[in-house]
Amino acid sequence: MTRAFDLIAIAAVAVVLLLPKPSLQANVALVADKLALDRVAMLEDARYAQPDDPTRAVELADAYLDLLHPDWALATTAQFASLPDHRIHLVRATARAERLEAQGCLDETRDGLAACDAEGAQKCPDVVRTRFSVISSAMKALVDAGVDPRKDPRKAREAVAGALHATKARPPAKP
Repeated sequence: MTRAFDLIAIAAVAVVLLLPKPSLQANVALVADKLALDRVAMLEDARYAQPDDPTRAVELADAYLDLLHPDWALATTAQFASLPDHRIHLVRATARAERLEAQGCLDETRDGLAACDAEGAQKCPDVVRTRFSVISSAMKALVDAGVDPRKDPRKAREAVAGALHATKARPPAKP
């Protein structure tokens, strides 16, 4: 009996000493205040309850974009990418612009503007067309200049700044 106990004790010590240390480190996926996290949780629940509803997908993708997760926004709207709905293409164009995927952004913008034309001014107001224009102008500058933002970020920043015509507000002159 004592030999069996000794063998079990030796085996337990060997397992503890010989097992490698864990190499996986878990981190928080979303960092935000409690209100934003609760909103995302609510939108995820709504999306899970109605997985075929593009409105729910767009709302959740917008929330992911607000928390700087464009990959998640693209994944959320992927199943609806072929639908002629400007909202989906606007979210996808924004996410692709944040990921600096210039050509993908331009493709989404083209599809979104085509959806706007098909939907009419009631469903797709001018402000949406303006958003498409602002996003696509910056990405078109990258494509036209042949700049890869991952290889030359300084040149990419200059091309985007030139397209957006960044302005500064100046305080009024004192009399």
